[in-house]
Amino acid sequence: MRYYYDLICHLVWRDFMLRYKGSVLGILWSLLPPFAHLLVLVFLFGKVVPLNIKAYPVFVFSALLPWIWFSTCLNSAGYLFTGNRELVRRPNFEPVTLVTVNTLSNLLHLLIFLPILLLMLVIYERNITVSFFLLPALILIQAFLTVGLGLFIATASVFYHDVQHFVNVAIMLLYFLTPVFYPSQDVPQKYQFIFSLNPIARLIEDYRAVFFYGSMPEWNSVFLAGAISMALFGVGYFVYSRQVENIYDML
Repeated sequence: MRYYYDLICHLVWRDFMLRYKGSVLGILWSLLPPFAHLLVLVFLFGKVVPLNIKAYPVFVFSALLPWIWFSTCLNSAGYLFTGNRELVRRPNFEPVTLVTVNTLSNLLHLLIFLPILLLMLVIYERNITVSFFLLPALILIQAFLTVGLGLFIATASVFYHDVQHFVNVAIMLLYFLTPVFYPSQDVPQKYQFIFSLNPIARLIEDYRAVFFYGSMPEWNSVFLAGAISMALFGVGYFVYSRQVENIYDML
C-alpha cells in the first residue's frame, strides 16, 4: 500500500510538471484557459445576452472549476492506456493507476484556483460559511465519478479507437446540459429530469451552493450524486477488471 501511494504521488507530480516543462509561461498556462473561458462567458451573458445574475463572474467561476476538472479528465482518458504502452506492460503495474493519476493531476489545477475563487468571493461580498467544509466530500464524490467514467473510456478505447472521438463530442454537448453558466432553476420543469439524472450537473449545483450561496446543498442531491457516482465507478471498474488481461494482449 505504501508503494502504491508513493507511486501515485510521484506520477501525479511528474505528470503535472511535464505539462509545462520547456514552456515560457510554465504553470501560467494552467491559469490562462479558465480565465479566458470565464471572460467569454461573462461578456456574453453579462453584457451581450444578460442573464441578470448578481455577481455573475463568481456565479460562473464556482461552477466552471469543477466542470474543467471533469471535462479535462474525460477528454484525455481515451489515450491513457494506448499512450502509455511501455508503462502498462511493466510487471506489477496496474493500468488503473493511470486513470487515478490523471484525475488527481487535474485536481491540482482546481486546488490552485481555489484561493483565486475565495478572493473573488470576498471582492463580490459573498459569505464564506461553514458549508465550505463540505468541499472535500464533493471533491471525493466527483473523483469517484471521474475515475469510474475514465476507466470505462480508457478500457473501451483500447479496443475501439472511435470511443475517444465520441467522448469529446459528448462532453461538448454535456456542457450545455450542465448549469455552468446558467441556473438550473430557470430550466422548465418538464426538462428538469435531465439534470436530476446528470450527476455532474448535481455536483455543479452543490459546488455553487457551497461557494456562491454560502449554504449547505440539499442532502438528497448530495446523496443521489454520490450514489450515481459510486454506481458508475463500480461499472467502470467492473468493465476494466473483466478486460484487463485483454488490454495487456492488445497493447
